[in-house]
Amino acid sequence: MANEKGDEVVVMHDHDDDNNTENNDNNMETVTAGILFAALPKWFDAAIVGTLIFGGCCGNVFALEAIIKDEPAAGPLITFVQFVTVSLFTIPSFLSWSAGASSFFMKAPVIPLRSWTIYTLFFVTVNLLNNWAFAYHISVPLHIILRSGGPTASMIIGYWYNGRRYSRMQIFSVMLLTLGVVAAALADAKAQGKAISLSSGGDGDKPTLTFVTGFTILALAMLLSAFQGVYADRLYATHGNTHWREALLYSHMLSLPFFLPTYAQLSSQFRAFMSSPSMLADLHPAAAGSVPQDLIAGNALNNATMAVSHHVAASISSAISPSSMVAAAAAATPSSLTAHSGNLLAQTSNSFTNILSASTDAMQRDLLTTILNKTPSKIFYLIVNALTQYICIRGVYLLAAKSSSLTVTIVLNIRKLVSLLLSIYIFGNSLAAGVLIGAGFVFLGGALYGVGSARAKSNKMNSASATTELHYRHNQERGAKRAGMSSLFSVAKNNLSSSSLGMRETSPTRSRKVKV
Repeated sequence: MANEKGDEVVVMHDHDDDNNTENNDNNMETVTAGILFAALPKWFDAAIVGTLIFGGCCGNVFALEAIIKDEPAAGPLITFVQFVTVSLFTIPSFLSWSAGASSFFMKAPVIPLRSWTIYTLFFVTVNLLNNWAFAYHISVPLHIILRSGGPTASMIIGYWYNGRRYSRMQIFSVMLLTLGVVAAALADAKAQGKAISLSSGGDGDKPTLTFVTGFTILALAMLLSAFQGVYADRLYATHGNTHWREALLYSHMLSLPFFLPTYAQLSSQFRAFMSSPSMLADLHPAAAGSVPQDLIAGNALNNATMAVSHHVAASISSAISPSSMVAAAAAATPSSLTAHSGNLLAQTSNSFTNILSASTDAMQRDLLTTILNKTPSKIFYLIVNALTQYICIRGVYLLAAKSSSLTVTIVLNIRKLVSLLLSIYIFGNSLAAGVLIGAGFVFLGGALYGVGSARAKSNKMNSASATTELHYRHNQERGAKRAGMSSLFSVAKNNLSSSSLGMRETSPTRSRKVKV
């Protein structure tokens, strides 16, 4: 639309405002959908990792304590079964018929086997030491608390070998965590009547020596675990951090030959597990001790059979009783006979249906009872421990491939706090006041370290982005200067060429004399 002067005038109507509002809403929905589409995979991965770690590891601690409370020296057998289970679950994804028999029909690893062998030496040693400590009167709650001191060793090794620098909050949190570990260990030793002293001699020092040995084993395991984390960081930095499945397979499969020297010990421990009470006796010890097992197994089927027999007999007797037959004869018509026969068939069908359902339920109960009666309780807990260990370690390796070793340590500390609370609640473990205070320091230090690590990472990212922007501006300035210099040079060159051409055009023509 134009006014009197000929200028164009834009007239806004109400429906134009509505269109603009709808466009803005659509743009907001598009942006929101884009943000969710970008963030959901990360949230989904975090949820999977959290479920694997907290669900699998906490269930693993439950099964472990059910074994350790009666068999404290069963650490090597537990470790061996865990490694076999993880290897069997992981190896199918690495099989390849095209690889040939020379490579055992397995795909070539991305990371060399030599590197995995070094990593495996750390891995199997740490696991054997951690499970071996239970033989030296280290309880499961104290084991959880002491192993939570991993960030201390990780920080020391990271500073010495990787040259890493840590913030003041990280250093303070690790000091707090170390103080909590030492306080918990001393309080637990004192509560068990094993006050630590440096004197030697006498039988009274044997419990003290045993406890100190177990504590030393765990300290050595933490130190080796820190070296393992540093070595894993270097492997992932060199070959990429997407090979956690490969690490999961080779770290467990290559560890199996190291158990050959302990074959006699593993065999004796397995026989002890096989001779443990059955699951039925473990669940109902009073009933299992007073009632024969075959009677327990057959009661369900006998009761179901008797109930069905009474039901069928009542149905048949009511159908063929004299009174019912007289009444049926008195009212005998074709339609009534048809209805009566239909009712009889329906009752018979219902009776057989009840027989089948009762028999099926009885057989299922009988099968479950037989399995519980034949399965040793320690074998059951050993299988549960191995399966939950696979779930737990899968989550840990997935987390290790996406973050640093210290972040893994902090996440596992939180998981250990949950396991500690479950151990106290389910198994009735009582901890002294000093142990609880030390545990509070440990997990508070772990939380502070997590906050400090997040701040350090954020500051590092901000400084990196600022450095990148500074380099970009510097390159732009250098490019502009180069462009200006090149333009000046081209102008000067053009001027020089034009001036030389003008001189040629204006120069006088020299006449040459030619002699004839």
